[in-house]
Amino acid sequence: MENGFRGYHPYVAFLYYVFVGVLLMIYNHPLFLSTAILLLIFVNLSHDRGQELKKWALPLTIMGTIFALLNPLLVSRGSHILFYLGNRQITLEAIVFGLVMAFMVVAIIMLFISFNIILNGNKFLYIFAKLLPRIAFLVMLTMRFVPLLKERYEEIQAVQKVRGMTISHGRLRERARNGMNLIQTLLTWSLEEAIQTADSMIARGYGNKQKSSYESFVMTRRDILSLVLLSILFIINILGSLLGYGKIVIYPMLGTLQFYPIDYVLYISTIIMISFPLIVEGIEYAQWKFFN
Repeated sequence: MENGFRGYHPYVAFLYYVFVGVLLMIYNHPLFLSTAILLLIFVNLSHDRGQELKKWALPLTIMGTIFALLNPLLVSRGSHILFYLGNRQITLEAIVFGLVMAFMVVAIIMLFISFNIILNGNKFLYIFAKLLPRIAFLVMLTMRFVPLLKERYEEIQAVQKVRGMTISHGRLRERARNGMNLIQTLLTWSLEEAIQTADSMIARGYGNKQKSSYESFVMTRRDILSLVLLSILFIINILGSLLGYGKIVIYPMLGTLQFYPIDYVLYISTIIMISFPLIVEGIEYAQWKFFN
């Protein structure tokens, strides 16, 4: 039995990711987004001590840097001109917009890293299989295909190195031939296993009757209360966003970063929503530590 946030009903976890993802896209205040990134780092740490996040650390850093630098170099809109780079003016508004976009992209990718850890396998199929069985199954196969292909590539490459065939040393013609042999072996292996998987699915009667779930998930009182809490926080944030709070005006002139009372309410509710997995893990840890 899974504990902590993993132990919640798949619908609760799915709505958490949907709600947080929407908030990351509707808020453009740097404080909201930077706080979201910080909290999502701790959320990922609570899942697997940051093992998956470490794999994405360098790509996220490069991607965020590109977004932050590219916008002021390509866009000259804005009223506050800081300096000129050649004939192009660099404005404060373009820099702020680039930073906001960088924060947003990094936060959303970090959210998806957490999503892949919590809602994989049977949980993902449980949510979508009844409504979109074929699409859900194809998505699961696609999500599994990329890491599986990478693992097979590394295995084939290790075997070829033992045989003296490498794509990193030697003449260009030999490296190209070795690379083509590697790709050919990889594709042959993948296609052969795909045929075996299809034959196995047909033999087991896939698609002949209504699909049943391998694992049954029961909605408990805890799950219902969590859904209510997340929904209330989400509605508060949506209403506040529609009123224009939690946002800053960037173009054509950078607005103020001042916080109003409603901004504080939205900020606190956003923190609670994003921190929901951390709160769950903290409560279970306290119960295990002090009441057992």
